[in-house]
Amino acid sequence: MRRVFAWALAAVVAGSAQAAALQPPRYTRAQMEAALEAAPAFRFVYGTRDPRAAPVLRARAALVARRLFGGDTSQVIADRDFSEAAFAAGPVFLFGGPAQNDWTRRIAAALPLSFEAAGFRWQGRLYDQPGDAVQLSWPNPYAPQRFLLLIAGNSPEAMARRGGFLYSDDDWRIVRDGELARSGRFAHDGGKPWRYDPALDRDREAERARFAQGLRASVGRALTVRAPVGASGVPELLAAGDALLGRLDAAGFTAPARRVTLMLYRSLEQKGVQTRDTHAEHMTEQRTDRDVVHAALPAGRASLDLWSLAAMRLRQCGGSSDSRFLEPAAAHFVKRFEGESLERAIARLYAGGLLPTAVGAASREREWRSPLIMTPARALLVAAVLEAAPEAARRSALMALLSSDPPGALDSLCRTAGVTVAAVQARYRDLAIQRARAGQRALVAARRVPWKPGDGFQRGVCVAHAVGIEQGYLSAECARELTRIRDAGANWVSLTPFAWLPDPREPNLASSIDAGPDGESDESLCEAAARARALGLRVWLKPHVWTRGWAGELAFSPTGWARFFDRYDAVAIHWALLADREGMDGFFVGHELASSTAADPVRWRALIGQVRRVYGGLVSYGANWDEAERVPFWDALDLIGVSFYAPLATAATRDAATLRSGATRSLTALAKLGQRFGRPVLIAELGYPPSPDAALRPWDQGGRGQDLEAQRACLAATVAALEPFDGVAGAYFWKWGSSARASDDPFETRGRPADAVVVSALRSWQGRPVRVPAMSTSR
Repeated sequence: MRRVFAWALAAVVAGSAQAAALQPPRYTRAQMEAALEAAPAFRFVYGTRDPRAAPVLRARAALVARRLFGGDTSQVIADRDFSEAAFAAGPVFLFGGPAQNDWTRRIAAALPLSFEAAGFRWQGRLYDQPGDAVQLSWPNPYAPQRFLLLIAGNSPEAMARRGGFLYSDDDWRIVRDGELARSGRFAHDGGKPWRYDPALDRDREAERARFAQGLRASVGRALTVRAPVGASGVPELLAAGDALLGRLDAAGFTAPARRVTLMLYRSLEQKGVQTRDTHAEHMTEQRTDRDVVHAALPAGRASLDLWSLAAMRLRQCGGSSDSRFLEPAAAHFVKRFEGESLERAIARLYAGGLLPTAVGAASREREWRSPLIMTPARALLVAAVLEAAPEAARRSALMALLSSDPPGALDSLCRTAGVTVAAVQARYRDLAIQRARAGQRALVAARRVPWKPGDGFQRGVCVAHAVGIEQGYLSAECARELTRIRDAGANWVSLTPFAWLPDPREPNLASSIDAGPDGESDESLCEAAARARALGLRVWLKPHVWTRGWAGELAFSPTGWARFFDRYDAVAIHWALLADREGMDGFFVGHELASSTAADPVRWRALIGQVRRVYGGLVSYGANWDEAERVPFWDALDLIGVSFYAPLATAATRDAATLRSGATRSLTALAKLGQRFGRPVLIAELGYPPSPDAALRPWDQGGRGQDLEAQRACLAATVAALEPFDGVAGAYFWKWGSSARASDDPFETRGRPADAVVVSALRSWQGRPVRVPAMSTSR
C-alpha cells in the first residue's frame, strides 16, 4: 500500500517584513502530511548574509539533503538565488536565522518565535547561549498546505551539530550544546491548527534532572552503575562489567585513574527519551571527556553485550570514536555483537558468502554497507592483526587501527600496525573458518521452525509505526497495542521498515535502518518483534519503498536500474540478516515494485537466492493487485503475496452482493495463479479507505469526502468472499497503528464501524485450514 512518510520536521524561524504577503496556518499537520505525496521536492535554502556562518549552513543543508534525498544535493540553494515564486511552489527547508538567511528575515512575522540580538525567544523565554539552536516545523506562509522547516542557532558551532531531528512527532525543538532542552507539538483541534498549547510543551532539561535525581549508584572495582531505583539485574551487570574491564587490564589496556560509569535505563524508550539514542548501548561524545556509557536491555535479550564498556576503555587508552574499528574491536573483546555471539554472526555471513575478505574489511566504504556485515568482519580483522603482532606490540598494533582515520588499504593499515599483510590475511582466513564452524550449530538451533500450511490460516494485522519514541515501534504504547491485537484474535503481525527514493527520477536509495530515535530503525523493529513473540504472535518483516507517487511506477535508464538494484540489494540483505538474527518468521523481498520486477527478473531471482542463504524463514514478495499475474519468480518463493486493492465494483456502491461478487472475481484469479505455481496465496494487505469511492479505488487514501459505512461494507464483503478459498494462507488487515492515539490515517479501522468486521474476522478465522493448491499442468 502506498504510505505517506510521517516526515518529522524540524526547523527554525525569525525576522520581519513583507507581512502582507504572508498567510496564516490553515491546514492541520495531518492534512499537510497527507499532501506530501503529491508535493514537489523540498528545497534546501541556506543563508549567505553572514560570511562566517555561510559555509556551515551550506554544509548542514547538503547533509540534510543527502540524508533525505539519498545523495541528491541539487535542491540545495543559496538564499540570494531563491525566488518568492519558488518559495510558494512547495515545501522549503531554511537554514539560518534572520542575521544569516534573508528568507528567514523576510518571513519572520509569520513565525511563532522571535529573534533578538542576544539570541531567540520562545514563548517568553530567551535562549542566548552560544550552543543554543531552535528547530521548527510550520506551514509555509506562501503556500500553507506545504511545510516550512527551519533551523537556526546562536553560533556556527550550534548549527554544525548533527542531530536526529529529521523524523519526529515534535513540531519544534530547542537544543543546547547538542542535547534536547525543550520540545513540543502544536494543537490542531477546535478549528485552529498550529496553536501553541502549554500542555504540549516539554521541558526536557527538567525531565533529565528529575530522572537523574531518581538514580542510585552501585560501585564496583572499576565500574559504577547508575540505575533507577528498583531496576533489576544491577548486581549481575556490575559484576560482568568489572570482569570485562579486568580482562582488558590483563590484555594491556589499562586506565588506572579512569573509572567508567554506566547509566542504565529501564527500557529503550526511556533511554531514547533521556538521551535521544535508542540503541541498546552508546557512549558519550569524546569531546565531553566524560567516561560515561548508556545502556538499556532490549526486549527478548537476557543480558547486554557491554561493547560500550570495552569501547570506552579503548578510548581511554587513546582510541578515537571516529575510528571505524572502535566498535568492532569492542565486539572482539566481548565476543558478542547485537545480542548474539560473534561466532554466530560470522557463521551467518560465512554461510551466505557475505563475509568480506581482509582487504574488504580494511577498506573505507565508498557505498553504504550493512553494519551487520562490516562490524563482524572488522572484528575478525582486529583479531587477525592482534594475533599477527608480537605479544609485546599488540597494544600498539590495535591502537594503530583505532586512530581517528586509519588507512583504508590493507597494506597501509598493516604497515601502520607493524604487521605483515600475508600474516594478517592468512590469520583472517583461518579465523573466519574456525569461528564460522563454531557458530554454525548455534545459528541453526536459534532458527524457528518455519510456518507450514498445516499450522493454519495466518490471522494477521499490519502494524504501522507512528513517528516518535513514545508512540512508535519500541514504545510501551506499541506493546499495549500488540496485546490488543492478540486479544482481538490475530496470531501474526507484519512490521515495516522503509527504503525511500525522495526523488523518483533518481535511483538514490536511502533507508530507515538507522533512522534515529523517532523512525523505523533496526532497534525499534527488533523491540516490536520481540514483544510480539513474547505474546505468541508470529512476525513478518515487510520492507516498503517510499517515494513521491507510487513505487510501482519507477522508471530508470538501464544504468539507473542497475544502481537501484545495487542499493536495494544492500538494504534488503541487511533486513534479511536482521530478520534471521531476531527469529522473525517471514521476510518479504519487496513490496509493490511492479516496474522493477519487470525490469530485471534475473536480479530479483539472485536477490531471493541470497536471502535464502542467510535467512531461514518464509520468503515472499508483496505484489500489487494488478501486478501479481506478471511476477515471473513466484516459483522461487514460498507464498504468493498480494496487496489486495482490486476494485470491487464499477460504480460507487455499498451493496453487499455487488461488493462480494467483485471480491470473489479477484480472489478467483488469485486462486488460479496459486494453482499455476503450486503456492498458497497470502493477502499481505487488506484495507479500504472511508471514502464513497472505496469500492472503485481501494488504494486511494485521499478519496472524495468521508464514508465510514463504505469502508465497513467493503471489508465485510471481502471477508465473506474469502470463505471458500482454502488456498489462501492468510490475510493481513492494513493497518493498525503502533499508538493508541487518535489517528487520521484513512486505513485505520479502530474506533470506526469497520473495526467490528476486523475483530470478527480475526476470531472467525481461528482453526481455518490452508490447502496447498495442486500445481496446474499448463503454466
